[in-house]
Parts: sequence; structure tokens; C-alpha cells
Amino acid sequence: MSPDRILIVDDETVLCQSLKIDLEEDGFVVETLGSGEEAILRLEAIQPHLVLLDLRLPGLDGTQVLEAVRQRNDDIPVIIMTAYGDTQTTVEAIKRGADNFINKPFELDELKGLICKALERQKKQREFEYLKYQQRRLKRSCDLVGESPKIKAVYDKIDVLAQTNCTVLIRGESGTGKELAAGAIHYGSRRSKAPFMEINCASLPESLLESELFGFEKGAFTDAKHKKKGLFELADGGTIFLDEIGEIPLSIQSKLLRFLDKKRFKRLGGGEDLKVDARIVAATNRDLSKAISEGAFREDLYYRLNVVTLYLPPLRERREDIILLADYFRDEFCRDMGRGRLSFSDEVAEILPTLPWRGNVRELRNVIERAVIFAKGDTITKDLLPQEMRNTRPEKLTDVVPAVGEAQSLLIEDALARVEREIIENALRQTEGNMSRAAKLLGISRFSLIRRIDRLRREHCFTLSSRARAPERTAT
Repeated sequence: MSPDRILIVDDETVLCQSLKIDLEEDGFVVETLGSGEEAILRLEAIQPHLVLLDLRLPGLDGTQVLEAVRQRNDDIPVIIMTAYGDTQTTVEAIKRGADNFINKPFELDELKGLICKALERQKKQREFEYLKYQQRRLKRSCDLVGESPKIKAVYDKIDVLAQTNCTVLIRGESGTGKELAAGAIHYGSRRSKAPFMEINCASLPESLLESELFGFEKGAFTDAKHKKKGLFELADGGTIFLDEIGEIPLSIQSKLLRFLDKKRFKRLGGGEDLKVDARIVAATNRDLSKAISEGAFREDLYYRLNVVTLYLPPLRERREDIILLADYFRDEFCRDMGRGRLSFSDEVAEILPTLPWRGNVRELRNVIERAVIFAKGDTITKDLLPQEMRNTRPEKLTDVVPAVGEAQSLLIEDALARVEREIIENALRQTEGNMSRAAKLLGISRFSLIRRIDRLRREHCFTLSSRARAPERTAT
């Protein structure tokens, strides 16, 4: 966490230097300027978190500097340092937006107290604004999109879970929309007017993750100059979404388990138990059973988290939703970018449902965003797709099904085997014979692909064409 920057504007050089030394000892970064003109010129470069301002300055006075500060950033606290007898001027400064004032001569501890209170208010206001932004963003986008049977089953389960307070574990591959599902559970519940707090447990180091979740007391560590509430306190009455829960360190898992059992926790460096009412929704794309066997995840925590599991299917398992999603993202980006409605060319509409979408809905969203950005006319054409997608030949049934006359002379098993061979060959051609990539393209394991090829060789005497040939292997 970077230290707070304080700008002191006062023409008393001795006072400025004295304050600079004392405040820097407390960990602040301090700049001092002796005139209003300098202050206005240097505001943009210094970007202070707080300003200590004398009203009586040579040239431009303090009220003009105050106005300049307010014009550039209305969130910066300004504390007026004023001499006795300047009451009217001080009142005017307060009316114009100064946060507080202190009469000269003053006690240093009194000034530090005003500084700490002003900075704390500023941070709380920023947290509040961020929370409001997150609430608006998630409330707009928590609706999942799709009409396939698998996603409709997800909708039905979310509706049920929203009416309960139980802990939910959302599982699914990366990019399937676990955050949106968590938001949908929250905004469909009685907690919808309370905060929805989210954190990616894999994105922060252990020490920072603990303080973000549970908060800390003043003096808990070197930079803990003020008490800070964690996400559990901020989410009181609402929901906290722990994404990538499988990556949470063991030392924090024990504190999380205690919260799930008793709804109590301690701030970092604190001795007092705090109790809040926050619902836990967690998500992971990791195999937690394997993590338990490896000693990386607590089994008792897993059972407390896994009260109810909500599984989000990968995009390849609901291909009928791909065009619906593409339309949704296209319209969203057109609206955000202020441009007219675009349409997909027939070629693009044919290609999109056939792609593997290993990055799931997130990958599709990124592809559509890029296409909308670079679209010149009113149509999204094939050349706006990434290069590897342009080279994909959409598979049609006629590409792999044998002609009717030929099929009539084959047993049904041989006809099906022929179709299977053609599909495998097509996948291997696209991946230049790479078995692992071909298996991913087909949605099966590499071992399963090898077994299928061996079975075709043994039972139907089929060999792969030279362009698609894979190494000779015998499955056991």
C-alpha cells in the first residue's frame, strides 16, 4: 500500500519544515509550497491525498487555492490552518468546501488527529463509491443468457438457492460465468439490498488476502496506521463471493472455517470476536477432492462449503446458446460504444457454434468485443475473427456421413465407425496430428482418443489417412 501524500501550502518556512519532518516520521510523503500560485501549478503533478492550507498567502490567497483543489478533485480533504481573528474568512472557506480548520498556534497531536480523521473519511467514501459501482455493474449483468436445457436447469437451481441462506459452492471451468451466478443468487434473495462483496482468492498474496477478508487493527503491522474493516464486515447482511476458493492458503482456511461454523472472526492484530451476518458463496475450477488428498485443502472446510453445489456447464455443452450469447454481447458493446446495431454475416453465424471455446463464455465475449471495435460497416464478417478461428472449417453432417448408396451396403456398426473415423481425422487434421489438442477439440481425454483409434483399427480395419495419422499406440 503506497503512503498518503500531504501537500502543505504556507509561507512560514519554519512551520512547513517542522511539519514535514514530523509527518514523514509517521510514514506520510510530504510536499511543501510557499505560495498559492505554486500550489495551483503543482497540484496536478503532486496529486495529494490531503492539503494543509494557510488562508493568508502572498499573491493568490488560500480561498483561491481551495477553489482550484475542488475543481481538480472534490474528494481531496483540505484542512485550513488559520490565525486567531480570521473567523469570517475561515467560515467562508468551510462553506466553499474545506473539511476542517485548526487555529495557529496548534498542538501537533491535534493536527495529526484531524489528518487521520480526514483521510479515514476519504477512504470510506471511496470504498462506498466503489461498492455502489460494483452493485450497479453486477445488478446489470447478473442475468445469465441462454435457452438450452442445461442452462435452464441452472436458472431453476439459482431460483431455489436465492430463497435460502445456505452456503453455495459454484463449480465449473474458467469463464463459465461463476461470478454472474453468484450475483444472481444474491440479487434474487432477501439480501439484495445489502452489499455483494467479491474477491479473487488467487489474486492476492497470503498476508494481503487475510487483511482484505478480515480487516486489521491499527498497529497490526508496519503500515497499519488506521483500523480497517475487512470484506466480512462490509458484507454484513449481504453476500461475500470467494472466487477461486481452492487457492486460499491453509492458514486462512482455518479462520474461514471458524466463520462458517460460528459467524465470528477476529481482525488481524485484534483480540475481540466480531459477529456478522454474511452469506458465503464460493467458486472454484479446481478439483478440491484432489487438493484434499494433496494436503492443500482442508476436508472439513470442503464439507462446510459444499452444502449445495451449483455446476455451470462449459459452453461446448450448450452450443445452442452460442448465437444467443453472441447477439447479447454484440448489442451490449454496440450500446456501450455508441454505435448502430451490427449483424453477423452468415459465415460468422455458421462458424461460431462449431468452435471449441476453451475459454468458454469469457472467450466468446472477448471475441465479440474485438469484432465490434474493429467493424467498419454494419456487419461483423469472418475477417474480424481471430486468425485461428478463421481457418476453422465448420463441420456439416454431409462432411462426415457416407453416401446413401454406400451406406446401404454396410452394416450399421461399420457406418457408425466410418462417421467416427471421419470426425477423428478431421480433428487431427486441424491440430496437425497433435493427439492432445485433438482430444481437447473433441471434448474427450487423450487416453480415450487413443482407445477409440485402436478400436477402429482392430474391429473395423480402418487406418487414418496420412495427413491425420497419429503414432501407433495400443491401449491397455
